[in-house]
Amino acid sequence: MKHILFLTWKDIKHPRAGWAERVIFEYAVRLVQDGHRVTWFGSSFDGAVESEIIEWIRIIRKYSINTIYFLAWKWYKEFKKNNPVDIIIDEAGGIPLISPLYEKHIPIYFFIHHIGDHEYKTAFPFPLNWMFIRFVFWTFSLYKHIPTITVSNSTANELREQHWFTNISVVENATHLVPINAINWENKQKEIVFYGRLTPMKRADHAIRAFQILAQTDSEYHMNVIWNPQDQEYTNELNLLVAELWIAHRVHFLWFSHDLVTKYLPRAQVMLVPSTKEWYGLIVLEWNSFGLPIIAYNVPWLRDSVRDWKNWILVSDWDYEAMWSKLVVLTSDRHALITISESSLAFIKKFGWWDERYKEFKKIIKI
Repeated sequence: MKHILFLTWKDIKHPRAGWAERVIFEYAVRLVQDGHRVTWFGSSFDGAVESEIIEWIRIIRKYSINTIYFLAWKWYKEFKKNNPVDIIIDEAGGIPLISPLYEKHIPIYFFIHHIGDHEYKTAFPFPLNWMFIRFVFWTFSLYKHIPTITVSNSTANELREQHWFTNISVVENATHLVPINAINWENKQKEIVFYGRLTPMKRADHAIRAFQILAQTDSEYHMNVIWNPQDQEYTNELNLLVAELWIAHRVHFLWFSHDLVTKYLPRAQVMLVPSTKEWYGLIVLEWNSFGLPIIAYNVPWLRDSVRDWKNWILVSDWDYEAMWSKLVVLTSDRHALITISESSLAFIKKFGWWDERYKEFKKIIKI
């Protein structure tokens, strides 16, 4: 039995947890099921308990989401005195916890989903954003010769070409959702959906503009924007945008819940994904499980989970009018919509499950 320590900035219960944390959780659960001891260290948050057990995983929370990078070493030194660790999985959901600076003797594996330079550029004004990016890239330099696991070829290529990483393994994501047996076409409504964090990187405004052009030609369509507004300023901008476009009564902002997902996803016709960058496009795989086709921008990382015209359609980056054009094809041609919807469902049923991905993962970390 090994003791495996996950070092991350957020755990699965963090209010800002997303798909990256879900990926880590899928592996952690299976490690425990295999008889290993798993500790997951992450930042604290309002209302959080310092330590709890979730699915036999020991979760420990300390420091804030902004200070954990600088103080994780302090916690680790004390923790290791009474808790010998066999393997560290140091995950970069944004910035890694720089374990190579304070652990020199046990195996470290760097787990990175994508490099968030696009997010950093918009998160801070110049020159703070530039300084922050330089700091992040310095932390990456600590890992360039450490065994690295990532979820896409796009991230692997970026690590090799821009950060000179030498030892990278790619383990694609999977989905925990069981695909529906068949699409209920009688349940379909004239609805388009955007699903994702409301941050500038996700570009929900592009999805809204594409929908607005459709709305001009078909007065029955509505759009549901589902998730939590992590960037309140951007969320306010979106509310102003729908008002300026005279479609506020046809665009519904819905706070994320599993009940909403199971209600709105099966009955929607198309999902729009205009992100600048994604961790992998796990969102695409999950909503393919409902037989929901996707129209997305042709950008790296999203491109990795695509099989064009099988589970979704790619259009040129920044071109929301091209997104609208493909949207018109699917909403006006029922045969085309049925074909790609059925293809999306068939695709995800053969894509692979977390148990298969876990076999690849544990082979890499040699357990």
